[in-house]
Amino acid sequence: MPYLSELRKRAQDCGIDDVSDRLDSILESVIYSSALPAYAKHEIDNIWEEVEGEEERFNTPPDHSELLAHHPYMA
Repeated sequence: MPYLSELRKRAQDCGIDDVSDRLDSILESVIYSSALPAYAKHEIDNIWEEVEGEEERFNTPPDHSELLAHHPYMA
């Protein structure tokens, strides 16, 4: 799967809805506004880190204190 398509899909799976718009904005800046490609790569790398952080958060089960915070009757 192409790099940006994978990023869009993974972001959508995590519930980060604005990634497609952010990527479009970055690409348009490079194509139409003469933004530096290095800037675009840096911003895309930041989005990857954000998505990976969300994936890790979703894949980590809650600990006892988090469960109690959401379900106090379980104590």
